[in-house]
Amino acid sequence: MGEPLRINVRSAPPAYLGERYEARFPASGGVRPYRYELEGKLPQGLNFANGRLSGVPREKGSFKITVVVSDAALSSRSASFVLKVSDPPPPALKIKLPQSETDAPFIAVFTLTKRPASALRLSLAVKDLKPDLASFKAAPGLVYVLRYDAKRQTLDLDGAFPQTFKGGEVFRLKFEPVRKLRPRVQTQTQFFNAKGEPYTKTPPKRPADEGRYGFDDLRALAAAWGKKPAAKAPPEAGTGSADKEAAAKSETSASAKKETRTGTEPSGSGAGEPPNEASAMEGPASPAPEAVSEESTKDSPATQVDAANAKPAAPAARFDPDLNTDGVVNTADLELLRKDYAFNPGGRLGTPTTNKTPEKGEEAGGETNRAKENPAPEEAEQAP
Repeated sequence: MGEPLRINVRSAPPAYLGERYEARFPASGGVRPYRYELEGKLPQGLNFANGRLSGVPREKGSFKITVVVSDAALSSRSASFVLKVSDPPPPALKIKLPQSETDAPFIAVFTLTKRPASALRLSLAVKDLKPDLASFKAAPGLVYVLRYDAKRQTLDLDGAFPQTFKGGEVFRLKFEPVRKLRPRVQTQTQFFNAKGEPYTKTPPKRPADEGRYGFDDLRALAAAWGKKPAAKAPPEAGTGSADKEAAAKSETSASAKKETRTGTEPSGSGAGEPPNEASAMEGPASPAPEAVSEESTKDSPATQVDAANAKPAAPAARFDPDLNTDGVVNTADLELLRKDYAFNPGGRLGTPTTNKTPEKGEEAGGETNRAKENPAPEEAEQAP
């Protein structure tokens, strides 16, 4: 007599929203072939066939299902399961350290586990461990910025991959204990999925610093790594010298007409304006003419013409990862970004105190992005 029919699994593995899922419910015993049925409601995106549950779940929650298997002898068995569908958990950073006390230098290995990541932000508390920054070795393709704060004994790293990193060693670094101890490293992490969205909303806690570039700029540079940026658009009409001269004449003419309408002379300071340098040297300014009400001028034909001819404000310039404008995004551009990078939690905590003059070879169009942040403290910088 053969073995009785049974289902060989006791639970269904968890599923994650938006990620491919597969679970099998194998049976044994009885008389083959088997026939499967499923009772209960499945989350949207999953299907059941021949003892196999698969698909990409699009609905979160806990779903109670019952798998029923029958054999050729018309025997049947059933088993109930609770299928849980939740948001994907964040990746984890596994750190390999010596497991006993030591006062000798050692290599720490930092590995990404559980989930893939497209970018990461780390803050590591390395108390009584002095890092040898020259020994830093990153995973192939990691585009990163690194700094060490000796006073706070913290190591900060922002990094991004040109393509999603599936997992494995992210970097390794040599440390030297300042005394005999069992090495400990406390971590604050934030990882980003293949779509560039954060697994967790909270970034590492870092003091506000200043810098022209931020984390979004680093990710944009990584996305363009090794590529030639798209050709830049030609200058807009009206920006040439002839156009500028014509615009200047038009502005002068409009100004003269306006002054005539308001009863002022074509030259000199108008009502309510500070006197220029020449008039200040000559003596007290002449009394201002009687002000003309706004109601009398706002609907005048000349005012309407001026408003129609007014040029709209230029749109904010996008970050151009080709910082040195040599036609390709590579280590040279990364070095320029590292020199003026902010490790702020959101990348925008600092407020510029002065406007820096662009260095030779930098894009003038990057001023909008460079004004987002201010220079960071001294950083340890390595090429990927």
